[in-house]
Amino acid sequence: MKRLALWLVGALLLVGVSLWLYPPAAGLLPTGVAKWLPLREPATGARAPEKRKGPPPAPVTVATVQVGDMPVIITAPGTVEADASVAIRTRVDGQIAEVLFKDGDLVEKDQILFRLDDRLVRSQILQAEANIRRDEASLAEARATYERRSSLVQKRIVSEAAMDTARTTVDTLTAAIAASKAALEAQKTLLDYLIIRAPLRGRTGATSVDVGSNVRAADTTPLVTIVQTQPILAAFAVPQAELPGLKRALAARASAEVIVGGRVPQKRAGRLVFLDNQVDKSTGTVLAKVEVPNEDEFLWPGQAVEVALTVEIVKDKLILPASAVLPAQQGMIAWVVGADNRAEARTVALDRVIGQTAYLSGGLKPGETVITDGHVRVAVGAPVSIVDPNRRRPDAPGGGKEGKGDGGAQRPASPGGEDKANRSDRRS
Repeated sequence: MKRLALWLVGALLLVGVSLWLYPPAAGLLPTGVAKWLPLREPATGARAPEKRKGPPPAPVTVATVQVGDMPVIITAPGTVEADASVAIRTRVDGQIAEVLFKDGDLVEKDQILFRLDDRLVRSQILQAEANIRRDEASLAEARATYERRSSLVQKRIVSEAAMDTARTTVDTLTAAIAASKAALEAQKTLLDYLIIRAPLRGRTGATSVDVGSNVRAADTTPLVTIVQTQPILAAFAVPQAELPGLKRALAARASAEVIVGGRVPQKRAGRLVFLDNQVDKSTGTVLAKVEVPNEDEFLWPGQAVEVALTVEIVKDKLILPASAVLPAQQGMIAWVVGADNRAEARTVALDRVIGQTAYLSGGLKPGETVITDGHVRVAVGAPVSIVDPNRRRPDAPGGGKEGKGDGGAQRPASPGGEDKANRSDRRS
């Protein structure tokens, strides 16, 4: 009996120590026993899941819908053309005595370009002037003779035949003087032809002659070509479907921009001044031209450009950044931020996109806030966090420094955090 009693006491002590070191889950022991032992939560093999919260607000940038005018712009490739181009040729044969400009110079109207050898013509002018003076002296003598004979005929001292002869001499000398004066004018005109002047203000090309070169009026090669660069034209072809709008634009001398591409595109303002009187049958386009003052001669004949013609201005259109309008199955949409900062997808009526600006005719109201960036994280009814577009996004490089406080930022778990959370599980 003593041995059995010892065995029972030992077994009870062993059970008590086991319960103390490895406490059972709550509710598995009687109340009277459980209150003396430490209890643990029911083991599940892992940490109990925490209560999940909703997703953080998506960081977005926004803009406000405005109301303004929409320009209807036609854009087409074009070519710069000189407003006028003149090939300079000589009217008379001669030898070049002087070239009074350099290749590529900007010359003024009536500026002397070439002088031809004029010595022969000047001598002929002097001779013609001398002949006129001689004939005028002879004419004065003939008129005096005629007057004397006229008075003597009445006295029957001379015959009428002598008077007729004197009158004929006067008429002959008068005609000779008129012919000499005409010849003198011809020689002066010829002298003027020996001086070649610029017919307009423009830029010269390369000359084909030098001093001492003999030139002829029958030559087909021009001495030089002058092109007018101020103002200058930009010609472009427009589809015939745009013809009604082009007619209205021509009547209003609509404004246009001539754009020269490059690392930094350059623009020059101009106005529509020409519309061809027929449509090209082979291409279905009509030729139009824009005139640009080109005071700095930035545009050059033959240069390839792009012409943006403002055909008309449409009033009262909704204006917002083009990045706020996205394609979807139901058409074009825009994400609107409501008063509670929750996103809403709205179908919009898109008219045109010009540059970085979209013009709408419906779907939004003036003053509404639309999302311009961050759409990929947005869902219908989901909250959003409006951020400054000039600040770096949290997920961008270095975003942990500059994006502090943004709605979508999350901090990484600290080392050892998982061990601390599951410490009770390891005890079990």
